Amino acid sequence: MSDKSSKNRHIEVIARGVMFHVERVLLCKNVKHGYFYLPGGHVELGETAAQALVREMQEEAALAVVANEVVAIDEHLFEQNGRARHEINVYLAMKTLDSAGPSSIQSVEEHIAFEWCELSQLDTRDIRPSHAKAVIRTAAAGKPLAWSSVRE
Repeated sequence: MSDKSSKNRHIEVIARGVMFHVERVLLCKNVKHGYFYLPGGHVELGETAAQALVREMQEEAALAVVANEVVAIDEHLFEQNGRARHEINVYLAMKTLDSAGPSSIQSVEEHIAFEWCELSQLDTRDIRPSHAKAVIRTAAAGKPLAWSSVRE
């Protein structure tokens, strides 16, 4: 990784939601670049990962959710636009409290969109980080908590 200066290096903690509905998983799409990721966002000082996920879904989709158990934790080291990045992702089971149901999830931010992906179609999507597909499959199978550390 090219960015080694200590002033630009920090570890980001990200809460990500894993929500299923009829053999589909909810994904968030980066509209400009076309790749997908599990919805969520950065954990702020003083909040738990579950609180961060609830806040992010309210901010990004105006959607009331409940964040349940942790289904996976991973560490991801990568380079983005020439900058070293280091993330710890906390994946939580997520359910909507919206009476309209999970099929009506719309983004309130122009740069992202929410889409449902058939579990059988995961390999056809550019989901980042790449090992998030394994997290989704593990969560869908109801398997125990997993930890992975990946350098891309």
